[in-house]
Amino acid sequence: MKLFLVSLRGMGNPCGIDYSSSYVVAADPTEAVKKVRAYLDAHDLGFRHERELREIKLLAESGDYPECRTMLFL
Repeated sequence: MKLFLVSLRGMGNPCGIDYSSSYVVAADPTEAVKKVRAYLDAHDLGFRHERELREIKLLAESGDYPECRTMLFL
């Protein structure tokens, strides 16, 4: 598994939860984005244009010799 930081175009909220950046454990980047979008869509949060992907970063991954050089312990 891998740990991603998923950043969206909008979704910032100064008075509550900031949904613009989320940490996601997933097998690949596509799955990570789908998890975030599924949550936002299910709870009808923000506008569709705010839910656009801005950036995704691989932060860590499980295994003995991770390619990103940062270990993820589950």
